[in-house]
Amino acid sequence: MRLKLAVFDLDGTLKKVRDPYVYLHQRLGTWPQSQAFFSDGLAGRIPYEEWLRLDAAMWKGVPRAHIEALFRQNPYLPGARETVQALKACGVRIAIISTGLLIHAVQVQADLGVEYVAANEILFEAGRVSGEVRAHIPEGGKGAVMEDLLARTGVRSAECLAVGDGESDVALFQRAGVSVAVAPHSDLVRTAADIVLPQPDLRPLLDRLRAFDPTLLEGP
Repeated sequence: MRLKLAVFDLDGTLKKVRDPYVYLHQRLGTWPQSQAFFSDGLAGRIPYEEWLRLDAAMWKGVPRAHIEALFRQNPYLPGARETVQALKACGVRIAIISTGLLIHAVQVQADLGVEYVAANEILFEAGRVSGEVRAHIPEGGKGAVMEDLLARTGVRSAECLAVGDGESDVALFQRAGVSVAVAPHSDLVRTAADIVLPQPDLRPLLDRLRAFDPTLLEGP
């Protein structure tokens, strides 16, 4: 069945850095202070939005332009740009669903011509981080966002490709006709996917899709 929609995770799937929050803490010099709550957040002992707010509070006052510049320094995976453009040429619509940050996702949206993005927000006031947040996609929340996207686009699950690298992406895999794990974090992710790319490299993806089902990329 021909693909009509491809849903990508962002961090570790289209871009190299797997955890954008750790990345910002490290680049902004707040990583040591973040350890006061990092383990509790990771273990789910802090509500997701509160964890995001604790992160953002440490970046309060940082210029938006600096955050954008740091994310631009995070490279794309090999083949990411070419893969997205090739899918679009076959008539496949592109979406990003990420538990990372919207400021990063909209950069990639503009770079690659992505139609739809969903991610979490740190808010800005007068061009600087305000410390306030909007948590649109908590950990474990990608499935509901994808269901809403499928309903709004009229695309059936069987016509959808999902590509991700982490356990939160398994919810995407479960709602897609074809799923791809990119250098997966764990056996759970690996076994949930139809196709596994063992390296953080998207260049083999199109050939693997054609080998899996030659009808997937027949074109518009």
